[in-house]
Order: sequence, then C-alpha cells, then structure tokens
Amino acid sequence: MVLDRWDPRRLEAAVRAGEAVDLRATTLGKARPEQVVPLCHAVTNPDWQRWLAPGAVPNGRTEARVTVVIPTATGIPAGLRALAAQDEPVDVVVLWNGSGPAPEMPGVTVRTVPWRGHGATRQAAVADVRTPYLLFLVDDAIPLGAGFVRTLVDGLESTSAEAVWARQVPWPTASTRIRDRLAAWCPTDGGSPPSRLDHVCALHRAALLRTDPLDDTPIAEDWLWGRRHRCALVPGAPVLHSHPPGFRRTLARTRAIHKVLRANGERPTVRGVRDVVLGMPGVIGDRDGLAELIGQWGG
Repeated sequence: MVLDRWDPRRLEAAVRAGEAVDLRATTLGKARPEQVVPLCHAVTNPDWQRWLAPGAVPNGRTEARVTVVIPTATGIPAGLRALAAQDEPVDVVVLWNGSGPAPEMPGVTVRTVPWRGHGATRQAAVADVRTPYLLFLVDDAIPLGAGFVRTLVDGLESTSAEAVWARQVPWPTASTRIRDRLAAWCPTDGGSPPSRLDHVCALHRAALLRTDPLDDTPIAEDWLWGRRHRCALVPGAPVLHSHPPGFRRTLARTRAIHKVLRANGERPTVRGVRDVVLGMPGVIGDRDGLAELIGQWGG
C-alpha cells in the first residue's frame, strides 16, 4: 500500500492487515517519524530512513538461540506472525491462562498454566527453556522488522547489560499524550536509567533467570528484577505496543503497580488528598491522566 499523504487510520488498517506500506508522505502532522516509520516497509524521505525497522540479513543462523514466552488469557497473541518471519528461527511458548481450551497455534508450543501473577507465571516457564536467551513478550505487542530478535540479541551481547528491552512505538491512531509518554519512556538514544526494564518486550539470559529469578509478585516484576541488574534499551529494536484509553483498566493497573513500589521502599508520588487536588489541573479533560493520578494515590 502506498501512503502518499499522512492518514493514520489508513496506516493502522494496513498494519493490522499485514500489508507492506510504502510511506511517501512528506509530513506526518503531530506524529513522530521515529514512531511511524518502523511500521512501514519503505520510506521516501531520506531523513526518516534511519527509523526503518531492522531488516533481514542473508545467511542467518539456522538454529534457535531465543525462546519467546508470551502469557495470554485472551486468544492468539498478536506478534506470532512477526516472530515467524524473523531472519533466524525462534522457539515460541504461549502460556495459556484463559478460560476454556487453548486456541490452535501451529508451530507454537502452548502450555495451559494457572495465572499466578506476572512474576511467578513468567518464571515458571524458565525451567523448560533450552536456548541461551529468553524473550518475554506481551500478547498485544508486535515485533517490527525481520531482524528484530537478532537486533535485541546483538544489543545484549555488545554491552555489559544483563537484560535489554525494546523501544515501544504506538499505534498510528494513538493520542498525542500516549505518543509523548512512550517517547519519554523509550528515548531514541537509549538513554534510559540503567535499572529500567519493561517486560512488554525484554530479552534475558536464561541462565541468569535461573540463578536470580523474577519475584513472585502480582505485577511490576520487571521493575523489581531490573533494579538489581544492569539493563539497557535497544532503540533499534522497535515493537508496536500501546493501549487504547480506558479509565478502569488504567486505574487498576496504576494502583497495583504503585502498591508494589510502595511496599518495596519507593516514596509515594501522590501522598494524599492535597497532592490529588494539586494534580487535578493537569488532567482536566484527560480521563486516563485522572485514572493514573487516583491510581497512584490509591497505591
């Protein structure tokens, strides 16, 4: 599909359909090139070409060195097609914890497991991993580019980091607020705090997870493990992931995360009713922002 003018809805429809997109638009409105270009197969603007997702290399490896672990309770994970198209093979394990029988997923190992929280559920899969690396991925994230997994492995092998994570880019129709939040969370220069880790998509050495496992916690297992280890963002490995607005979901998730942070010695970001009142002007008209403010107080 040729996109000769900026149309986020057309781009999103093409991405969801698995179409290759030739981006010929010269402007992107308020969107960021580094968040849009990775979704495209080709781009005309030479200044944007550096943001293309990593492509395949010839004569790649023929044996898997990465096992991808994806917990899900909702159905077939969104990233399976992208994982099958990588320039080197990967083993994929889906941890099914939904109701009813697991859906059919050809070429994928599906294990029916009870949900024991984000930490214990993921950690239980480590014992059966036979590859040197383990990639945790969430079920609504899509790796971008046929060289995505290889780029993450290269990023881990070329640094002193003990785990690396992918740069998240939002869906084309995401709000400006979501775009700005992801840009701040995943800076393009990789300059995130050395303890930051995000299991939306993160690569670990399997051996290290056996000696220092993820914490048995309902949420924020990546934050707890990351603060004990050196971690790094790999900007050249983009993964498509953002959530549509949702007050209740944002409130519940924010509250749960901040409850874990507070229980582990972090200072509360919203300490009482006064802080909530002072924060109100900044979230007027922003339901998700209000949910985060209340959730931080509740946590």
